[in-house]
Amino acid sequence: MRYLILAITTLLVAALPAFAAEVIILQGSSSRNMEQMTRLVQNNCGASNRTLVLSDYAELDVERMVREEQPAVVVAIGDQALAAAKKVRRVPLVYGMALNTDENTLTGNISGVSMIVSPRSYLQLFAALKLRRIGVIHDKNRTGAYMRRAVSVAAAMGIELVPLQVRSPKEVPQRLTELNKRKVDALWLLPDSTAVTPETVDAYFTFAHRNSLPVIGYSAAYLTKGALAAVELIRQDVGRQLCDKVRTSKSGVTSGTSDAATGKVFFNDAVAEKLGIKVPLMSILPPTLSFNG
Repeated sequence: MRYLILAITTLLVAALPAFAAEVIILQGSSSRNMEQMTRLVQNNCGASNRTLVLSDYAELDVERMVREEQPAVVVAIGDQALAAAKKVRRVPLVYGMALNTDENTLTGNISGVSMIVSPRSYLQLFAALKLRRIGVIHDKNRTGAYMRRAVSVAAAMGIELVPLQVRSPKEVPQRLTELNKRKVDALWLLPDSTAVTPETVDAYFTFAHRNSLPVIGYSAAYLTKGALAAVELIRQDVGRQLCDKVRTSKSGVTSGTSDAATGKVFFNDAVAEKLGIKVPLMSILPPTLSFNG
């Protein structure tokens, strides 16, 4: 009898559905930055979750997996993860840390947080630095939607953006020549994988040095190359934004792409002194930006 009861219990347990996670996290690779963002989602979104690192698989049918596991939300961390999950239609998809994203191609079930601090924060920084005519080179298929938001905000703040488009990194030197003719006050570097690459970075800083122009970038690493300032997004805050989107997506509301809400500003005092630019006081900066240190 004992063995019969054990056998029946085993069959009943086997018949039960497997534990299904509310959130499936697709992580593009095992890079440190992606792992950090994944941990923020795992620990702060308040939902059961399962993580798959795509670089661990030779091939993974994301559509089939989602169809079988039926999560409430899929979170894609990185470009590779977003590309793999784009075909998912019936489940909300939230993305983060995707650099090569054309917002215009995203379907209605997709929302996310961009890799760039909001245009208004940058423009308020330009105003604090008394920079009024800003040159920026970009690829419309990478940062076109962001640039349209920036131009709209700039007009209301009395700042003129001079955006020039490229389709290949090889076009950057020509666009810099055009910017020289436009008499800009500064260069703004965006995390645009077409316009700003390891091959084009030196061209920007050579141009800026020759014309005594300040460069405002998105990574503190550019300070060593001669940038006046850099605005880095705060990953912990991006994680919170992603969790907000996960929660709203679970309730059936998708909210498109949001820019990173907050950033940390790094200044190069030596460059500021050389260019005769006064570094603004903390009280002058918008609340969405904080000084490093």
